[in-house]
Amino acid sequence: MNKKLPILFLLSLFILIALQPVRVLEVKFDDYALIIPLSSTLLLSVEYVHSVSLTKVIDVYMVNESGIYFVETKWQEFEAGQPLNGSVEGKFFVKKANKYLGKEWKYWFIPLNNFTIKVGKSVFHQPNGEGFLEFRVKTVPAFKLITG
Repeated sequence: MNKKLPILFLLSLFILIALQPVRVLEVKFDDYALIIPLSSTLLLSVEYVHSVSLTKVIDVYMVNESGIYFVETKWQEFEAGQPLNGSVEGKFFVKKANKYLGKEWKYWFIPLNNFTIKVGKSVFHQPNGEGFLEFRVKTVPAFKLITG
């Protein structure tokens, strides 16, 4: 029996597993990226300082293999770009929704916004600078979960 056969078999098996497609949520801001496997539905929140009112805003999304859903927004003052109606919960006005946004969603942030993203136990803070914050549901080879 050829001694190379088990090694070739294990190598082939490793390659097949590494190339297996996996659905993920990709979070990007400029050169920074975070890849999170979508084995179940994730709750994602984006907290930031509104550039006009200078108050806290929290946008909440549900993410699964089919895409990104807007769940609710919370804000503290009625200013430009914020909803005109909502219920009151503590110190926030709240507008609930269940709107499918597709497979990707973008924000434009400047340093003043000082955003924070929370996905499960993962927290991502805004690096210095301005740019697009992007969320994308996509399929990647399994090895990307290790290499990023």
